[in-house]
Amino acid sequence: MRELDATDLRLIAALRKAPRSSMAELARSVDVARGTAYSRIERLEADGVISGYGPDVEPTKAGLDVLAFCTLEIRQGSHDETTAALAAIPQILEIHTVTGTGDLHCRIVARTNDHLHSVLQRIAAIPDVQRSQTQLALSTVLQRTIADILTGA
Repeated sequence: MRELDATDLRLIAALRKAPRSSMAELARSVDVARGTAYSRIERLEADGVISGYGPDVEPTKAGLDVLAFCTLEIRQGSHDETTAALAAIPQILEIHTVTGTGDLHCRIVARTNDHLHSVLQRIAAIPDVQRSQTQLALSTVLQRTIADILTGA
């Protein structure tokens, strides 16, 4: 894969700002020919740099008012089985294999604290989960996307 250049980054920034733009509008906003915009976007998609177009959904506006992070210690050798079981729980947005005191770190959303409790009970029922530690997010003061980082937004 080749490195992203300034045109790629401008296209990504324009798509981030207005993902429903037509190719002509996109090309005009980045000051390139329509064919250039089309071929660049096509290449960025084929290379897997652009992996989707949203929509971005605000969790609290969708009724998911609780955000939590859960660190899990799991039985040695059970990574694949455990992550498959966790992936079956829809409220788990992300699962990361981590270093340190835990093995897996999950980002979880829920409607209420009671709903979170039921999600945590499902996690605890997974046979290879040995210990968990959960932290509630009181507020989110910064949230960036990869597109924001790449484009300096």
